[in-house]
Amino acid sequence: MESNKVTSFLEGSWLADVVRPNLEQFPGAAPEQIERTWKWVDNLRTQLVALVRDIDDPDQIPTTLAIYYIECKSHWIALNTKVNYQNFRHGSCDVETALRGAAISQILARVETLLTADDINQITEFLAQPISRQAA
Repeated sequence: MESNKVTSFLEGSWLADVVRPNLEQFPGAAPEQIERTWKWVDNLRTQLVALVRDIDDPDQIPTTLAIYYIECKSHWIALNTKVNYQNFRHGSCDVETALRGAAISQILARVETLLTADDINQITEFLAQPISRQAA
C-alpha cells in the first residue's frame, strides 16, 4: 500500500461532503455543537493522514490502518454505549456525544475500504468479546 495513495484517499472533500450535512440535519444540534464536532472529526482524519505520511514501509501501512481502525471503533462503541444508556435512563442523550458517534462512523467507513474483509471481521469479533479477568 502506497502512502501517497492512502493519504490522497483520506484527504479531499469526502468528509465535509458526508459529515457536515449529517451534522447539520441532526435534531436538536446547535451550530456551535456542530462546529466543535466537525473540528474534532476533521482532526481525527488529519492525525491519520499525518501518521500514514510518516510511514516509509508500505507493508506497515495496513497494520497501522488496522490499529487506527481499532482505536476509532473502540471510541465509537464507547460513544454509542453512552448514548444508548442516556436514552434508556433519561429519554434523551447528550447531543454532542451522538454527533461524535455519527461523525466517527464516517471515518470508520472510509478506513474499512482500505482493510480486508477478514481484518474487519477479526477486529469486530475481538472488540465484541468481553474481557474477563480472574482475581489472583
